[in-house]
Amino acid sequence: MTVLRAHHASPVTVYRVARMDAAAADTTTGRNVRTAHATVAHALTVSLDAVRRARRVLRDLGWSVETVRGRYMTATERETATRETGSHQRRFASTRCLTIPARVRAMHPYPCGVKSSRKLPSRHVPSSRLRAAGTRQTAAEKRPLTRRNPAVGVQRIAARLVQRMPWLDRAQGHLMGLSRGLAACGVTEEWTTQDLMNAVEADHQGLGLLSLPPDSQKNPRALLLHQIKRAITGKEPPARARRAAETARRETRAAELAQRAAEAKTKTTMPAWFRAELAKHTPPHQR
Repeated sequence: MTVLRAHHASPVTVYRVARMDAAAADTTTGRNVRTAHATVAHALTVSLDAVRRARRVLRDLGWSVETVRGRYMTATERETATRETGSHQRRFASTRCLTIPARVRAMHPYPCGVKSSRKLPSRHVPSSRLRAAGTRQTAAEKRPLTRRNPAVGVQRIAARLVQRMPWLDRAQGHLMGLSRGLAACGVTEEWTTQDLMNAVEADHQGLGLLSLPPDSQKNPRALLLHQIKRAITGKEPPARARRAAETARRETRAAELAQRAAEAKTKTTMPAWFRAELAKHTPPHQR
């Protein structure tokens, strides 16, 4: 109730907006919610501000995370949208992911997503020698393989890469696959999208390679991951160098201030008699 009062939102509207976002999200992961505020407001017959307030409530309560901020389209993107779809779209909506807060995971029926039913352990027919000995062998139950999701920062890098290069999201599977590919290449949250692009460009220039058009490749996503891995292997993220430079700058500034303070303490005050004589010989308009 505190969050509702803080944003002046109606609980009914928040629930209806959450239902709309759930219907627009991926069925098994809850990701890729790209509906605009205006679209939801028109479908629910509410105001645009009501949808904004409701989504802020969902964000503060931990039910929704914005991975890619919406932006205005470039002139080329507007012309392409008008030519292909006949629409007059001017902005890209933000991309959101529906999440489950940690405080309610124990009460959620499927806290890790929908899973298939577990298979019963199969039994192998024992050999004649084992049957004669009166023993039986039971195959060990195979445990399902679980893959850990990459860090949220790596997922955001993947989303920004798709935003800059939309061909990465064409018939290449879910974006989580791209995130796992980036993590396998050694990409961490310390990297940024621009840092990766700069590293790939520098690697191409060093090897004298030319950038190939995406349409000429059967699997452009795999090619990009290969280029990223080759470009960043053995290199530190530029963010570390930037942090080190900022730390050195602050330490230098702190040392300068400390030196000035020490010099100020060592200065001797002007004697009173000298100050009086100086005042006698100083013109009145300069005092």
